[in-house]
Amino acid sequence: MLLLTAPGIRAATVGGHDFADRINVPGVGTNLRLSGAAVLDRNFVPFYAAALYLPASVHSLDQLQSGLSAYRVTVVWQIPALDETRVDDYWRKAFATAAGPEQLKRIQSGVERFVDVFAGARHGQVILFDYIPDAGMRIFVDDKPAGQLAGVEFNSVLLSIWIGEKSPREFRTALLAGIDRN
Repeated sequence: MLLLTAPGIRAATVGGHDFADRINVPGVGTNLRLSGAAVLDRNFVPFYAAALYLPASVHSLDQLQSGLSAYRVTVVWQIPALDETRVDDYWRKAFATAAGPEQLKRIQSGVERFVDVFAGARHGQVILFDYIPDAGMRIFVDDKPAGQLAGVEFNSVLLSIWIGEKSPREFRTALLAGIDRN
């Protein structure tokens, strides 16, 4: 697993994809900085590379998880191809793991709207997850708008897929390299 763990690194190449040190996200009104990037493996095979971008004002995990700060998660598929059913299954299982049974019941309709956004995946396909507190999650697939989902609880669980306690430790640690852990 390739990891970016040094907060002073300006940009990163992870999983063969270059992640810029700063990006502009429409609607945020500020540059977002790269917190960290990593490759998620499934069964010892690179599944996707991901990067977490945060405003300079976010200094802690608690602050990020509050739902009051904008962020972007960039996902770049590393697998050769995955059909729509398997992509949907991946996301449903990821939500179930991150949420647990009771919380999953509360956000189930959001999960179903979320999986409806995606078709199959292919190597190199880029998905942008832009969270803006007042607008919710905007999803872009290969730079094309694909969906928008509101709800702090839903978006908190989505973020937990990548940085929650049940996400792979090395992956989570790499994504959070640029912030404190309090």
